[in-house]
Amino acid sequence: MTKQVDPELLKVAAQFSAPPVVQTPETVDNVRAAARHARVELVGRHVDEVEIVEDGSLRRFLPRSKRDDTAIILFVHGGGWINCDTVTHGAIMTDLAAMTGHEVIGPDYPLAPKNPYPDGLDMICDLALEIRADHPEARLILAGDSAGANLALAAALRLRDEGHSTAISALLLWYGCYRKLFNTPSHLAYGGGEFGLRTENMEQCWDWYLGGHSTPEYGDLVNAKMVGLPPCYLAEAELDCLADDTRWLADKLTAAGVAHSYVLHENVNHGFLHYGEFYAPSYDALQGAVHFLKGLVRSA
Repeated sequence: MTKQVDPELLKVAAQFSAPPVVQTPETVDNVRAAARHARVELVGRHVDEVEIVEDGSLRRFLPRSKRDDTAIILFVHGGGWINCDTVTHGAIMTDLAAMTGHEVIGPDYPLAPKNPYPDGLDMICDLALEIRADHPEARLILAGDSAGANLALAAALRLRDEGHSTAISALLLWYGCYRKLFNTPSHLAYGGGEFGLRTENMEQCWDWYLGGHSTPEYGDLVNAKMVGLPPCYLAEAELDCLADDTRWLADKLTAAGVAHSYVLHENVNHGFLHYGEFYAPSYDALQGAVHFLKGLVRSA
């Protein structure tokens, strides 16, 4: 049976997607502006329950009621390290704040190709340590989707290696890109363009992000050791050229003895998390992470 993306998801996504444009260093600013414009009205199911505060390069998503200050979520947006911002991903952060009761902090980190690896990662690590210093009694949860999941995981690995092994209490990772590999079964099956994200787009994203860096230890994570990481929530989009990266990470975490939850979301493609306001499976993908965090608190 031929696989296809849920038509309901495609219908919703089409309302909030910019027209495709060939991305070059000269057009990247226009691509970013188009993506922002396309999603500026995608605000989240719980927008009335969250106050959004602009704070320099950060956006803070503050629950208006049932506030739970025992944890803070640092959400790192996706976009291939070269696109998107805290507006394009605002609906995700809004709903995550309302559903957990925790403040969600979204950074507009420096983007490639102008700011390649490790500029964005440096900001995320510095910000994580700053949040921990300012809120020592709160757990810090790192979260991200796609390239943001890569940055969140990389930050946790680097902080562990730099002696901050207890800085991060949990990781929430949706359909991340963790390896600079393009011949995996999911790339071969779903990377041709008919399912959205193309393998050739990921090749460009990796090239721009790494920028010729000779030792991107915390960029391409294929050789990373996963021991000593906090509990992880992993969500895979079935019809995604990056799907195998999430399965690979789940296997690595199992081998390392790291507690984790792995969820496969069927009949959806890369980027589906944005649409919880209108599409139930997207909302479910957020709700799963919320239940995961609540389970960690109960077992503590």
